[in-house]
Order: sequence, then C-alpha cells, then structure tokens
Amino acid sequence: MKVKYYLVENLMTPDPEDCRAQITGYESVTEKEIIEYITRKGSSITPAAVKANYEEIIGAHEYFLQQGYGINTEFINVRPSIQGVFRDRDDRFDPTRHKIRFRTTLGKRYNRTSGEVKTEKTEPVSNAPLPHLLEDIASATVNETVSPGGTATLTGVRLKFRQDDPQQGIFLIAADRTEHRVERLLSHNSAQVVFLIPASLPADEYTLEVRVLPKGNQTLKKGLLPDRLTVDN
Repeated sequence: MKVKYYLVENLMTPDPEDCRAQITGYESVTEKEIIEYITRKGSSITPAAVKANYEEIIGAHEYFLQQGYGINTEFINVRPSIQGVFRDRDDRFDPTRHKIRFRTTLGKRYNRTSGEVKTEKTEPVSNAPLPHLLEDIASATVNETVSPGGTATLTGVRLKFRQDDPQQGIFLIAADRTEHRVERLLSHNSAQVVFLIPASLPADEYTLEVRVLPKGNQTLKKGLLPDRLTVDN
C-alpha cells in the first residue's frame, strides 16, 4: 500500500510558489488489527497472550509517566512538559491554570521504517475541502492539541458546509473510529471556521475531517487535516 498525496499551497512560508504535501486516502489500524496480525496463521501466540502482554507494556508506560519520568525506547520517545502561563517567577503550578502535557516522537526503529514507505502523487479530489491549519486557542498550539470546551480556528480551502445537515461539518474521529461532530460554530466561511470543541471529547488521538456536499453533487466530499490531534484530559 502506498501513501498517496497531492500538493497544496504552503501557508507557513512567505513564498507563494511553495507547496506542501497533503496525504489522502490513508487508513488506520487499531489494537484489534495489530493483534490479528501478530496471531495470524502460523503464529504460536494466542490473542489472549498478546492482549495480556500489551496491557502490561501500556501499564508500565503509564507507571513511569505518572512518576514524572520520560520514556526513550526504540519505538517511542515521550517527555513531560507544562502548559500554561505563570504570572511571575514566584508563581507555582496550579492545576486550574496549568496542565502536564506529554510530547511524543517516534523512536529510531519506527523512523527507520519511514524510509521504506512507498508514495504516489495524485490529483486532489474535485470540490473536496482542504483543511490546512487548526489553531487551538487554549493551548496556543497549531495542528497539535484540541482542548475540550475551548475554541479552535480551522483555516483552509472550500470549508463551507451546511451545518444543519448532520452528514456535513467538522468531525473529530478517535483512534477507535468513534466520531464526534462539532455542533457549535462561532463563524464560518469557505476559508475559515471558528468553532467550540465538544466539551465531552475523551482523551485520545483524533483525525479531523471536514465533510461537504457541494451544490449539485450527490456524494460527500471529504478533507483531512494533515496532522493528528491529541486530547489529554
């Protein structure tokens, strides 16, 4: 399977000719597919054994993170950070104003894998929305974090949709493919949407997808934000 992409204007650089790649049409797997792969035909490992060991590994990660450690392995690197504004040098951590966030990068083994991925350049789907940047106001991050109950600004191209049509709009899709539709818009046009992030959004990793039904079309057009978003409750 190849990673398919097309090129769009790069709004992060001053040169109007600069472009960046927009990934399209990729699929994600969950723990279910990973366990099925490990226990595929010919394997001597049972699904129950994989699940038990998986839980032990995740539990060990959680333990060390709760103790304030960072984690550096061949697969993943995690470091703690503190988010929020401190009033002065005498101010202290206040859970009502500050949050612990974990910054995650891939380890060297996963990074080696990226060199083996094949790509294929395609043309963008006609009339498809192209979400580029998601600014989360509470965390002051771009294409990184969403804060439940907070305000976010999404910029891009062809973002106009009918909010009264439940098929259309902005959807936050969790790792297990559970969908959370954005219900409250503060302002909305084809280039920018300001909205309230659902307050009940659980801690997880999310894909943001914009769905639009252009006039005269019978099929929904979909566009993905290029980066995944995290919620840490």
